Amino acid sequence: MKLSIYNSKYFIAIGILILLCFSGIGFYMTSKFSKGTKLISIDMATQAFRLKSTIIKNEFNGFVKGVNDVETILPQLRSKQDFYKAERVVGALLLSHPKIHTGWYALAEGRDTVYRMLRKTGQVYTQHPPLAYQQEWMKKQLLLKDSLNDRGTLINVKDSLHWLPAAKQQLADASTIVFGIDINLKELQDYWYSVDSSARAYAFIVDPEGYYITNQEESLIGKQAPLPLRGNGIKIIADSISSYEITNSSYLEVPVFRFYTPIEIGPMKWTMVVDTPVFTVDEDVRAIERAVFVMFISTALIVLFLIAFAQSRWQKEFMLRQQAEMKRQELSLEKQALSLTAERQQKENALLQLDKLKEKIDPHFLFNSLSSLNGLIEEQPELAKSFVVKLSRVYRYVLDPSPNGLEKLSKEVLFAKEYFFLLKIRFGDALGSLEVEVNEEHNQTYLPFMSVQTLVENAVKHNVVSKLKPLHIRIQSAGNGIVVTNNLQPRNDVKDSGKQGLNYLQQVYAHFGDYAIRHGIENGNYMCFLPVIKDAFTP
Repeated sequence: MKLSIYNSKYFIAIGILILLCFSGIGFYMTSKFSKGTKLISIDMATQAFRLKSTIIKNEFNGFVKGVNDVETILPQLRSKQDFYKAERVVGALLLSHPKIHTGWYALAEGRDTVYRMLRKTGQVYTQHPPLAYQQEWMKKQLLLKDSLNDRGTLINVKDSLHWLPAAKQQLADASTIVFGIDINLKELQDYWYSVDSSARAYAFIVDPEGYYITNQEESLIGKQAPLPLRGNGIKIIADSISSYEITNSSYLEVPVFRFYTPIEIGPMKWTMVVDTPVFTVDEDVRAIERAVFVMFISTALIVLFLIAFAQSRWQKEFMLRQQAEMKRQELSLEKQALSLTAERQQKENALLQLDKLKEKIDPHFLFNSLSSLNGLIEEQPELAKSFVVKLSRVYRYVLDPSPNGLEKLSKEVLFAKEYFFLLKIRFGDALGSLEVEVNEEHNQTYLPFMSVQTLVENAVKHNVVSKLKPLHIRIQSAGNGIVVTNNLQPRNDVKDSGKQGLNYLQQVYAHFGDYAIRHGIENGNYMCFLPVIKDAFTP
């Protein structure tokens, strides 16, 4: 069914009116455009400058990336022997940029100093004695008593200027290393022609004394630019660190927008100069004027169709979006409900596992403990008193758990010690030692309730405990958690695998975040790693 606007006798009149309006606006805009041409030209030249300067800065950072990469791995090398083992890796990092082919380093230990140059040919890395200027500069850096890491210099060698970006570090064995790369700036000039070759801006770089670092005329590299470099009409642009002027380029021999911006590569503080010919910007501005006029005319021809088409589609799409949004909200609510249900179920499962552990320890352990106490009362009454105190503490701890399923690590370890004391009375010399080495910072963190005692109980339950083969248990800090280990001497008459306790621990950890326990056999011992939880909150 056609929209009513197509049947209206006013449709043609409306179309003509819109066409005249857009045409008038187009003529008016183009007439006003010419008055702002200069501002637009400056803005376009500024954009060309920013693009060119960004590309060049990125390229220079790419040259020294290898030096920075080597700096990051040196702290892992503790001695010069470690460095020599990693020499191939160091060379590959230093010369990782496809246009960097020469690197070097000097390694000094006492009066013994090794100088070496690394060269890349294709994918082949070779070692050579350093060139004289390289070795002389390395020697000076080793003698300097400064704390700077990044350093560098510019050296005129024969008919070319060489840039030596470098770094200095001290290894753990007190040996000192200076390393870097050697960049022939004249040879590098050919590379600049291939970087952003479609750009209409041309750039060169000078150092603080006005010497050319790069220049389109290779013969000027390493020579001093005519001073003063800047004219009197300097204007600051928006970034406040860059400026520009309109001047004549001696290289292009045309008027240019000349921009100046600082460029810092490590300790090198240079100035980048970017020239954009004025005529290229003016051509773009005139093209914009023509494009604006054509745009208004073209827009007028299609605007009626778009209005009618958009109106017919809008209603339909609006309804579809409403339905989709309602569906999305329903799915989101369902997802949240399922997530809450899963979390609740997970916590309930963990608490159920804990209740099972408590039920298991209540009768079985109590009967064994009372039997041991009976034997102590007459023979060792003082020890029997201690036994009663320890037993009461154990059961008070078991029957009064933390409401959120976590307890401080220090309390868990203390509980495990008292529980071990009761076992020691029962098993005597058949049960060896309980060693505890827990870092002070771990004492204020949290573990699942009864986690350490569960591992101690499993160790006694699943291993042979005899005077010929005493069972030794150790609790110690390891990284971001603790490790409970025992010497492995498994019993063959135990059917229960003990996974009930481990399942409880895994469920508690899963409830409190992205934690995971690890357990298994290592070097003839059974170990279980429990990550610590820093905050005892209820998620």
